[in-house]
Amino acid sequence: MLAVPVKGTQAAETHSLTQKAHHYLVEQYQKINPMARTVVRVSPLATELDIRRCNSPIAFIHAPGRATRTTTKAVCNQPVWTIFISATIEQWQPIAVTSRALSKGTILGDSDIYLKEFDIKSLTSPYFTNPGELIGREIKRAVTSNQIISPTLVEKKLLIRKGDLVYIQANKGAMTVRMTGTAQQDGSLGEQISVINSRSGKQVHGYVKSQGVITVNGH
Repeated sequence: MLAVPVKGTQAAETHSLTQKAHHYLVEQYQKINPMARTVVRVSPLATELDIRRCNSPIAFIHAPGRATRTTTKAVCNQPVWTIFISATIEQWQPIAVTSRALSKGTILGDSDIYLKEFDIKSLTSPYFTNPGELIGREIKRAVTSNQIISPTLVEKKLLIRKGDLVYIQANKGAMTVRMTGTAQQDGSLGEQISVINSRSGKQVHGYVKSQGVITVNGH
């Protein structure tokens, strides 16, 4: 978020002050979060204020924040006047939620998660926007359907720990070759880890496929 006031440029003179303020605020908040659908509602001004003449570019001064309600200062130098404009800001973005009720210990898969649009300015807890980050994670406590998945609700389920003896699986056409190796780091489902091949002594990189198994040519 910007911590200092930002000046806006003058909009077309045929526009009312509230229209100019609306354009300015949408532009500012879209810069902050271009992935969100920004909705700005400017509170009406008295007619004499809304069409007040200014012979110089009107500057808008505003410090974007997390609050839904905000105030913007419109400043004119010729003639000199200042008007404060109130508005509400919404920023809608798809957030990862549960598709069904899940019990403690559930390992999240594709069918357990979907994206639902929320006004993120009204949310007080962290959230995920990429369902892929959640695949393979374990639910720490029971959750209901359509619940926002926050980082405090999930933890990585380690399928391989550093030092474990693991299988290295390589697919060559219709044939599957399995070798053994020693894991050089912890890994959860889908994560890439390094393993020392027991036979060759060489380090290989593969993706965790299941408990104690990595694949070197895909997930």
